[in-house]
Amino acid sequence: MAEKNLYRIVEVSVNRGNQRRDVGIMTVRQALELPDVPSLEYTHPELDNRFGTRFINRDQLQAYACG
Repeated sequence: MAEKNLYRIVEVSVNRGNQRRDVGIMTVRQALELPDVPSLEYTHPELDNRFGTRFINRDQLQAYACG
């Protein structure tokens, strides 16, 4: 894993159809330590999310952490 990527900040949300509930703001490492729940989504650690949020799934977050 790329150590520097593990300390980036992401926002974690639960997506339930047309509703999204915020779980919290945490590091990539902390987000990957959460249980593997398919409805969890993560903001991309490097994109400026003020201008439109882009969510990624756990596999994409894991790939980012390894990159």
